[in-house]
Amino acid sequence: MNDRLKIALRFVLLILVGSLIGFSPSAISVTENTRKLRLAFAAEDYSSCAEILIDLAEENPWWTSLLESAGNAAFLGSDYSTAKSAYEKALLKNDLSLEGQIKLGQTYLQLGDQEMAAETWQVLEESSQALEELALLYEGDGEITRAIEVWHQYLTQSEDGSTPELIYHFGLLIAADTPPKSLPYLDQVREEYPEAAGIATAIRSTISEEPAYQYVTAGQALAAINQWNLAAYAFDRATALRQDYQEAWLYLGEALQHLDEPGDDILDVLETGLALDEDSPLANLFLGLYWQRQGSHQTALDYFQVVQDLWPTNTDVRVEAGKSLAALGELNAALEKYQEAVELDPLNGEYYNQLAEFCVLYDYRVKEIGLPASRIAVQLKPSDEVSLDVLGQVLLALDDNLNAVKFFQMALESNPAYAPAHYHLGIYYSAFEDAERTVYHLQQALKYTQNPALFDQAERLLANYQ
Repeated sequence: MNDRLKIALRFVLLILVGSLIGFSPSAISVTENTRKLRLAFAAEDYSSCAEILIDLAEENPWWTSLLESAGNAAFLGSDYSTAKSAYEKALLKNDLSLEGQIKLGQTYLQLGDQEMAAETWQVLEESSQALEELALLYEGDGEITRAIEVWHQYLTQSEDGSTPELIYHFGLLIAADTPPKSLPYLDQVREEYPEAAGIATAIRSTISEEPAYQYVTAGQALAAINQWNLAAYAFDRATALRQDYQEAWLYLGEALQHLDEPGDDILDVLETGLALDEDSPLANLFLGLYWQRQGSHQTALDYFQVVQDLWPTNTDVRVEAGKSLAALGELNAALEKYQEAVELDPLNGEYYNQLAEFCVLYDYRVKEIGLPASRIAVQLKPSDEVSLDVLGQVLLALDDNLNAVKFFQMALESNPAYAPAHYHLGIYYSAFEDAERTVYHLQQALKYTQNPALFDQAERLLANYQ
């Protein structure tokens, strides 16, 4: 969009230069302003471009299209107040193009006036671009039902509305809002988006169940693919239907922790769930995870102990307790928790991997315990990309670089889109100053990861090569 604005400004410059034939009383002023405009444009000083164009518009009131050009320049310069003023003046003179009106809505949005942005785009219902902007605005505000209505209109009238990507997106929105109605859309794109099949299967299994349960099931499926905003919406709908539905409250509290702006008080939500049954292992586990993320590891351990007492065979709570103990510096006690998890489920490579990762992360008994654990995980699932990558990390920590790289590469042979292996190869090649391979693998990690922490780490490392 910004490239189009720059082209439009360049076109205005050409018109201004061509119009200077010297007969107008304001020709000298126009000539001087045009010279200034060319210099400002060449310097990419778009705020100055906007000021000059506004001056020209005031000197030549008949030339109303200059106001839209001024708005475009101000928008490019991030001077949204000036852009708003220029666009609104052009609109009052009935000389603001469709693209300019869409840009006016974007300007309102930049200024934090979502209501005016919505009003601007609502009257442009024949414009697919305006509908798209409006739908995305509603999504951002959590107004999923309204977003669905606008997207449906977009799909109906847009030439490219039937793309698998948009149908998939539309299906996810409906899955959160009215789960059974999403099935035709999810089924339509199950080949292009395999995760759509999993969500559809989960929703189908609840067709005969009460709506609250349908929402929780849909929310869990959406959370599994990191669609946390939609998952939170579905869980919230479930709590509205059944305020005594403990799992709905707990999953809502979990989902809110993955949002940038949760809106609700997360602790209140989780404690509402706990109050419904204080002896619930799940409720105590979710509260423990909440406090763990807050850095209150001793409080987290208190909740984890309750879970362990109520559910002695639960392996996951051992791992979480191990994480909190390690964060408190109690590495030997943490190791015991990880080992307990392995003993409870000795044929599950996941727990061997977590034990090995703990050893690597804290540089604690890597050769003695971490290496054997990671080898067992690979033996249990020889083609599992996670296990292969963890073994690579262990070998890298032990300075066995050649074998570490071999296992990272094996992980990518098993799954070329496995972001952690790309990231670890990026770190390895960075240490050996192989810039080309470092950049490639870090870019692949950014492309494939859905882990915000990994994304940030890869982005920071990649910044050193740009």
